[in-house]
Amino acid sequence: MAAVELRKIALERYKGYARRVELDLAPLTILVGTNNSGKTALAQGIQLLAGGLGSDRDEREPLPLESGGIRHGETFADLVTGRAVHGQLHFSVTLAGESGELSLAATVTNVVAPGQPSERQISDWRMKSDYGEIHAERQGFGGSSDYRVSVSGARPDAHTIAWRGLIPRIPQQLEERAEWADPQLDALKTWATGVRHLRCPRHLVSSPFLAAERSPAGLGSDGRDAPLALAADDALRDSVRRWYRNTFGVRIDILSDGRYSNLVTGTPGRDHDVAIAQSGRGLSHVLPVVVTALTARRAGAGVDVIEHPEAELHPAAHAEIAELLMENLAGVARPLVVETHSEMVLLRARRWVAEGRLPSRHVLVYWIHAEPGHGSVAERISMRENGEVETWPDGVFIEDYEEILAIRRAARKQGLERHANRD
Repeated sequence: MAAVELRKIALERYKGYARRVELDLAPLTILVGTNNSGKTALAQGIQLLAGGLGSDRDEREPLPLESGGIRHGETFADLVTGRAVHGQLHFSVTLAGESGELSLAATVTNVVAPGQPSERQISDWRMKSDYGEIHAERQGFGGSSDYRVSVSGARPDAHTIAWRGLIPRIPQQLEERAEWADPQLDALKTWATGVRHLRCPRHLVSSPFLAAERSPAGLGSDGRDAPLALAADDALRDSVRRWYRNTFGVRIDILSDGRYSNLVTGTPGRDHDVAIAQSGRGLSHVLPVVVTALTARRAGAGVDVIEHPEAELHPAAHAEIAELLMENLAGVARPLVVETHSEMVLLRARRWVAEGRLPSRHVLVYWIHAEPGHGSVAERISMRENGEVETWPDGVFIEDYEEILAIRRAARKQGLERHANRD
């Protein structure tokens, strides 16, 4: 099967999301909300599932607690709403490719037996495509992986399934009826390896560093290998240098000294370059974001998730970051998910839509908030072709507006008092 593209992810009983939460993916998906509302957990849920789908070894953990450099929890209970010891986590993903739509759904259960270490078991698993459907339901909670398996609605048979993360090895007895399944599973694994997640805060590799002969496979979840990527890719380095010059008016470069290299920065008014770690924190903190954006279109199928691309930057630079991200959107093959506290990111997206530079269907906004008794909720905010939004829940970027009203009220009060004193 050709490469697949993620269109939707759904999670239930996941961390703060007691109820089912669905996240449709567009070329640009923006997550906004207050602190501790569940934005980061939802964003990291993509990498959590990618870790289970992309495992290359026999993995007894269906959902590895660490994947792509992201630590999702210390124990499986940390992934489950209310940290229930015997909890279950439900998820589903919907992907699309040249040969049609592919969906995968599973339930992972934490099984605790007296005197035995806890074990994560896939209690229910279903994959469906235009070619057929496989449904596997676990029988009991014992040590053997016995399942009742049906293929494309046929009568279920008993089989033992070996798992590699969330990917099953199709039993030999079913290979003829499910010969279409292996290419689908391979496509899932390929997609999973294409997920990149850039968390916050970010930390670059210390200088001087040993320059690689070729660009590293990834930047790391904290972006630490971004300098290595610049050292190995002349075209990328030129693009990054141009963006820094236009955005901050500074020079950024890789200086080599034998086998080692340094990432340095300087300004027209400064005689000597300095290590970027000795400059403003914002210059180094944003570098992995810039590299991720500029390499998105050549990264292939997958997803890019960036936590707070505006972090450590002066508000005046937020618009430049938003512009960079939108100029380099890779499309449906590689959607970009942005978790942000910056109003400018959302405003610039609305402006692009209003100016006709970005179709409204290519932007999805989710307002993440907590509802008493229900936990975290993701409310989808629709956008019109003129850049306006159809609904605007209370609490979305209202702080600036309230501050302006307070200033005006105070100024009006002072003006009235001065007028009264003159009288």
